Amino acid sequence: MKAYRYYFLTIVLSLFSGTECHAGDDLAAEYQKLQVKLKQQTNPVGKTKVLIKMSDIDLKEATQHARKGNLLEADQFLLRYVDVVRQAGTVLKTSQRNAQKNPAGFREFEIALHHQLRKLNDLEDNIPYDQQQAIEKAKETARIAQQEMLLAIFGADNLRPPPEQRPVEPKRTR
Repeated sequence: MKAYRYYFLTIVLSLFSGTECHAGDDLAAEYQKLQVKLKQQTNPVGKTKVLIKMSDIDLKEATQHARKGNLLEADQFLLRYVDVVRQAGTVLKTSQRNAQKNPAGFREFEIALHHQLRKLNDLEDNIPYDQQQAIEKAKETARIAQQEMLLAIFGADNLRPPPEQRPVEPKRTR
């Protein structure tokens, strides 16, 4: 009976250790498929959706490497994430679409950036303070892109300025 437990435990451990390696391979294969799909896509909204998926994969890869302590690899995926986010923003800006009348693509990108900023904040906890340059760059790029999407969707007249740009009003006393 003990021999069966040993074999069962060995099989389970080998399966888990094997899936960890395959998970990275699966993400890389999925990323390659998305790159091919991006080249075939002509619609700006379709391109944006593909780029959103690619940026999600970059964040997953960066998170996996950061948790393992491979900070150089995590930084490479964060830099690739920055490039993909910038590319998505450029695709939407150059699409000549009116985001206020037809927000498709702009809205999806803004929502994805909102979720990705939370993931970046979580990832920041796994990286030592003195090695957070790449994650800070990724967060800043995502914030800028998110603000641009909100500005395009709602217009400058309908958005409040960020807290750091608001004028400070003195408190009124009764």
